[in-house]
Amino acid sequence: MTMHRRTQWMTFGAIILAVACGPLLLDLIDVSWKRYTMHRRLQRLEAFHQELTDEQQRLTSDPVYVEGLIRSTFKVAKPNEIVIPRDAFNEQDR
Repeated sequence: MTMHRRTQWMTFGAIILAVACGPLLLDLIDVSWKRYTMHRRLQRLEAFHQELTDEQQRLTSDPVYVEGLIRSTFKVAKPNEIVIPRDAFNEQDR
């Protein structure tokens, strides 16, 4: 077999292989990419779940934290308590 004939057969074989396996390779790349993005999304969701679990634990076990949230969110003061907003100090400094 001559070198030219061998090159033709190798080229023909490579074309057949590319046609036969090309779509499978593209599917493999697509599935791999989707798996990677899903894994990253799962990591972010697990981190967010952990933050929410920590917040729930703090809300159920730390009354001082809950009181601070209520006071800051709803601007609630205890009876006979004087509340001075922090913004009042910042405006005087300007």
